Amino acid sequence: MDISRKTILVIVSTFIGLVFILAITSDFILLNSFAKLENKLLGENIAKMKYELREGLADMESCARDYVTLVQGRGPREIGALDTDSLVNHHVDFVAVFSAAGELLSAKSADYHFRRPTDFDDALARCLGKAALFAIKSKDRHLSGSIRNGTRLHQVVALPCSGGGVLLVGRNMDREEIARLSDINEFALEVRQVRDEALSADFREALAVLGDGAPFHAVPLDESRIAGYALFNDIDGQPLFIAKLTERRLLYQQGRASITYILAALCIAGFVFCCVMLFFVRGTVLKRLGRLSATVRQISHDSDISSRLKVTEHNDELDDLALTINGMLESLERAEATLREREEQYRILFERAPDSILLLGTEGDEAGRIMAANKASAIQHGCTVEELCTMNIRDLTVPESSAAAGDWMERIFSGQWITFEVWHFRRDGARFPLEVHAGPVRLNGKNYILGFDRDITSRKLAEETDHMYMEQIRQLNTELARQANGLEAANSELEAFNYSVSHDLRGPLTRISGYSQLILEDEAALDPQTRSYATRIYESCCWLNEMIDAMLRLAQLARSEFQPQQVDLSAIVESLSIDFRAAEPERRPEVVIAPGLTVVGDLRLLKILLTNLFGNAWKYTAHSAAPRIEFGALHNGPVPVFFISDTGAGFDMKDVDRLFRVFTRLHDPAQFAGNGIGLATVQRIVNRHGGRIWAEGEPRKGAAFYFTLQPDNPTASRSFAS
Repeated sequence: MDISRKTILVIVSTFIGLVFILAITSDFILLNSFAKLENKLLGENIAKMKYELREGLADMESCARDYVTLVQGRGPREIGALDTDSLVNHHVDFVAVFSAAGELLSAKSADYHFRRPTDFDDALARCLGKAALFAIKSKDRHLSGSIRNGTRLHQVVALPCSGGGVLLVGRNMDREEIARLSDINEFALEVRQVRDEALSADFREALAVLGDGAPFHAVPLDESRIAGYALFNDIDGQPLFIAKLTERRLLYQQGRASITYILAALCIAGFVFCCVMLFFVRGTVLKRLGRLSATVRQISHDSDISSRLKVTEHNDELDDLALTINGMLESLERAEATLREREEQYRILFERAPDSILLLGTEGDEAGRIMAANKASAIQHGCTVEELCTMNIRDLTVPESSAAAGDWMERIFSGQWITFEVWHFRRDGARFPLEVHAGPVRLNGKNYILGFDRDITSRKLAEETDHMYMEQIRQLNTELARQANGLEAANSELEAFNYSVSHDLRGPLTRISGYSQLILEDEAALDPQTRSYATRIYESCCWLNEMIDAMLRLAQLARSEFQPQQVDLSAIVESLSIDFRAAEPERRPEVVIAPGLTVVGDLRLLKILLTNLFGNAWKYTAHSAAPRIEFGALHNGPVPVFFISDTGAGFDMKDVDRLFRVFTRLHDPAQFAGNGIGLATVQRIVNRHGGRIWAEGEPRKGAAFYFTLQPDNPTASRSFAS
């Protein structure tokens, strides 16, 4: 067997093997791909049916709102007085109003498909009553979905109405409604209840698959039909009915035909290729020319201009032809590289642009047609670039924006680049806003409009959110103003009460103390026991008078005007130390004062604050072996923390919550005098400066009082904390 025959045998055998492999794998790979695509399209049709059901519920919700308005304006009896045309025009089969207790108040039913009235039977009333009670028990009484009435299915929408009741509107899922859905979506539709004991085997199999959480179940019925199943829940989220969609397997059949055509074409191409190779192998004189020609043909077929022809050592015309072709290929390769680089640059700019880019035709049949679009535009509109390029810009623009398109086009045709806002449709029908920058361009002798679109949904939402927040702030300010007025009135009443009580007590106390003093001055007329009783009465009157004075001073702090200024706390404490030493020269406690501690606050109030704290430290160190009082500040946080500590009697930390209460004492009055007002006054002064105060102590080891002041935001109208 010669080489040519061997070559032919190898070529023919290889080709037959490849065709056989393709024939085997195409049925598995390609048909499987077509089947997956078929299932995807079936899933989209199921989603389309679900969308139609949701749209029906949305229409019924709009109808329900109309009837709720009617009930609230004229009463529930108006529902029973409705005519059949009202239900037909709203595309509903029944309307019912229930009270807050679930009692049927009024109802009306009809068959809107045949435009005729029907009876509102007891079974439907009981079924709707259960749905009404379920809506009443929910938080917002706003429900929508499907319900079951024996062997019948209904779609209902429930909305709250006046008096705590519920209004329900709905449609019957009867044969006419199923036929309407089938006509809209162009497929055969069957609906079966989940609890139907007469379910066929295919429905039961689909129900088992869908019960595991699958979105839908697809089953080929035969070579020409395929069925899809989807599960639907009731208003309580429980499985209610299963729908079956039956479609023709056009895509699958076209796939099988395409595979047959491809295999036939491969066989024909192989036969031609074998014949050509036979002539080339057998050609002895044209052998080199055949090789050269085959190489050139291969380069042309592969469009690979980087390849080069092999040059032999014969140095004849065929070698010159090979060199010439190689030179031409080099020139083409350089030109193609330059062109490819530029095309890649423009393609990257066009495809990778974050904003949508559209090129629109303006002449003849191309007027308004989308000639080119980038990926961002396709993603923005929820479709592919190829689908966009088959549309007209009017298909994407909402009617409201289309009304203003004439003015924009006029300005663009005048040569202007303009920026405007427009609303477009997405593929699913949703609307979204765009900011468009568009102008005229000219390509290949034709005029076009080039537009750059930016989705401004986030900006619109931010604007609406800002408006909502401003409204909430306005409402909060109104509420705070109302509470402030109430608090001011309460404080005024409390001040009037304190003033009245204190002044009304003054007269009786003065008379009691005066008479007691007169009795005590008459030494001859009193026996020792009577003198003891009179002395106690006189001392109690004096103590109560001091309490009244302390209450008046505490009330006057709330009425005084807040006057912020720079205050030297260290100087105030130094002055207090001198005054206390002068009053009790026999005492010499160690007093440590940190210098230069200043704040912005009310000088008069801060003097009262420091006088009370320093006076407490001076008083409770009276029995200390080594008395020491210290005033200083800590700077570890965002604001300084001032403190006054002592080594006096101290207190138990379990009683720390009682320190700042009015008239509360932690020590024996016989040992340490006082009226229980001082620390309460200190706390109110600190609160008025916007700070806080706390204390730490230990019995017989001293105490420390810490307080902060926030003078950056003093408020003259701030009242004492209760």
